[in-house]
Order: sequence, then C-alpha cells, then structure tokens
Amino acid sequence: MKDMGFHLLLFVLSGLAIVAISAIFSEPDDKNAARILPRRLIAFFVGCLIVTAVMLLFEHTLASVD
Repeated sequence: MKDMGFHLLLFVLSGLAIVAISAIFSEPDDKNAARILPRRLIAFFVGCLIVTAVMLLFEHTLASVD
C-alpha cells in the first residue's frame, strides 16, 4: 500500500492509452472516435472496478483462513 497512488496513476494512464488507441482504430472518422472516447473510458474503468470487486469478494469468502 506504500505506492498505491502512484500505481493507480500508472493504471489510469495505461488504461487511457489502451482505450484511446482502440477507439482510434475502431472508428474510421476521428470525430466519432473523439466523441465515443469518454463513454468507452467510463465503461473500461467501471468494468475494471466490477472485476476487482468480484475478485475481492472471492478472496474474502473462498480464500479465508479464519
């Protein structure tokens, strides 16, 4: 937990790059790519939050050593 902020910043930057590149390559028109980019970013980060929540739930219930 020492460098949590730094790692979150790196995750956001790499996620932004991944989503931006996929939006640019999936849309032939740059204006459409710029228009859908915020929606794709929200979907990506919400999806990551859901996966993280499910993993933490499984870790808490299935991997508990109590």
